Amino acid sequence: MITILILLIILNSSADAETFDDLVRSGYTAYSVDQIEEAREILEALEMEYPDSHSGKLLQILVEIKEGNNTKAERLLIEFSNSCNINSSSCDSPSVHIIAQLIKCRLLNFESDFRFADKMIKEQFNNLYRDCYESQIDIYINNNDPERASRACDAYISLSKGNLGQGIAMKCFVVYHACFRNEDAGRIWRQLSFDNKVLLKEKYDGVETEYGQGGYVCSRQED
Repeated sequence: MITILILLIILNSSADAETFDDLVRSGYTAYSVDQIEEAREILEALEMEYPDSHSGKLLQILVEIKEGNNTKAERLLIEFSNSCNINSSSCDSPSVHIIAQLIKCRLLNFESDFRFADKMIKEQFNNLYRDCYESQIDIYINNNDPERASRACDAYISLSKGNLGQGIAMKCFVVYHACFRNEDAGRIWRQLSFDNKVLLKEKYDGVETEYGQGGYVCSRQED
């Protein structure tokens, strides 16, 4: 499993790059054929030029393990995990965090580490699915197909457990409103900012909103 993931790192490096990606590809290639001295030389270059590189940090961990320095590898894994939040927008490679966690599982064989790795993988898949559903929403809105857009909104909201950013919330409100799904529109409405509510009221002159148990009431009549 780890070997396959390493190969993916090598293959995903850009063939056009003359610096960082070349170093990463060369480093992992050297590691994979047991040319450890060459891998360490490349590591030194990576650490000097790209000290915050996720791929470089992972390569160092793998090299230490291959040379039997498991204690140092464990320390590096902890340092790496603490140095970057996988969910941060500044994280340059969430997939490397997952690989690092899987390596930690193999080293320590703790059930809690396996559970955390499983959680990380599920979260990353959910992020990919959310991106996919948001793209579908945009496409269906542009194609004037609110019914399909509403189903994509349903899937996105389910994955997000109802916690929506303002951008996607605006899209889903408009879609549910167009489909006369008033209860769903009401749930979204309560998550919108004051400014976004003002924008929607200006856009839809025939819509009045009331708040109570019903949440959202639309005064318009279906054509």
